[in-house]
Amino acid sequence: MADYSLTIHTGNHQKTTAGIPFAESCVAQVTDLDGVGLEGVTVRFALRGSAAAVFPSPPSPDGITWHTVTSSTGIAAAIPITPFFAGTVEVHVTAEMFPSPSPIDFTLTAT
Repeated sequence: MADYSLTIHTGNHQKTTAGIPFAESCVAQVTDLDGVGLEGVTVRFALRGSAAAVFPSPPSPDGITWHTVTSSTGIAAAIPITPFFAGTVEVHVTAEMFPSPSPIDFTLTAT
């Protein structure tokens, strides 16, 4: 069993029109075995999918990854993303810690 957990907090299964940003951020939470949020963990959000999405302000040279650090309650969020084409956007999330919890995926749709 993993020592830590990475879970979807809010923002999963959103839908928008291509060219319009998603309304909510993708919010993940890192917790210990007791469900207590862990502060200071680096969390990486990476975009995948067919809708050619990017983070509005490129946080990395490629524009498709976002790194942030968890708050005192273990929360990490990626700002809403803008899909350029209709299709599916997957936001693959990992916690950069050891031992690392299983990654999670947000699934978003642009029509």
